[in-house]
Amino acid sequence: MKPGARPMVAVEKIYNSVLILLTTSMFIVVSYNVFMRFVINQSVGWADELSRFIFIWISFLGAVLAYRSDEHVGLGFLVAKIRSQKLLRAVMVLQQLLVLLVLVFLAWYGYKASTTVMNVSPALAIPMSWVYLIVPFCAFLMCLIGIGKLVRLFRGGELNRQSLSSVE
Repeated sequence: MKPGARPMVAVEKIYNSVLILLTTSMFIVVSYNVFMRFVINQSVGWADELSRFIFIWISFLGAVLAYRSDEHVGLGFLVAKIRSQKLLRAVMVLQQLLVLLVLVFLAWYGYKASTTVMNVSPALAIPMSWVYLIVPFCAFLMCLIGIGKLVRLFRGGELNRQSLSSVE
């Protein structure tokens, strides 16, 4: 194991545990709401709202994992046609730079938007900024991952055609 890899493994385990906890929580809340609605014949408003917010968080946190493991949709069939290693590396660098540009905007404006919102959720009465903060948080994490990918590319790391995700 490389030096410094052990803390990353611990962070990844915590991250995965949070995702599992959120998914389990959403399952419990949705199951409770279905039971209340169809068996007891009484709808629970807060359960709809909470499950929606949890789903938003799961989606964004899952996007970080997908980006880290290169599982986002891309145009892999075009990249597969590139034979030159230099051109392939250049395309991969350009791709990472463009993704980083989008992520920086998403982090910056997501933060501005989430910290200026003043409304609260109707059923749970929690500040909506708490819900919206997942956007800049995940964009920031993805920026760190993207920078790591760029560093590996510039250091001459092995080219992985899968890193430009495939639609095939």
